Amino acid sequence: MTEGLCLRIYLTESSRIDGKPATVAILELCKQSGLCGVSVLRGIEGMGEHGVHSVSFLSLSSDLPILVEAIDTTERISQALEQMKPHLGQCLVATWPVSLMRYGDDDGND
Repeated sequence: MTEGLCLRIYLTESSRIDGKPATVAILELCKQSGLCGVSVLRGIEGMGEHGVHSVSFLSLSSDLPILVEAIDTTERISQALEQMKPHLGQCLVATWPVSLMRYGDDDGND
């Protein structure tokens, strides 16, 4: 088991970074930083600084919440964050400690 960090960046569909859609820009920055386990998750509803965003029929929002999440070693996440900081602007970023475990051929639990 290895200790690591989970990095989560909170965005909306309309967020832009360096003139690109924020998810595209952040994935490029993650790749440049050497992170390999990155997911982009689209929310169906959320509430933030600018109110409630929802996919309900009454509110056809085109600005739904987006989460970009990466899990890696503490060192890699910290380095990635340092490289990303100048580009993230007003994005909300959260990190927390995680235990990294990979199950498969080497663990005897086939």
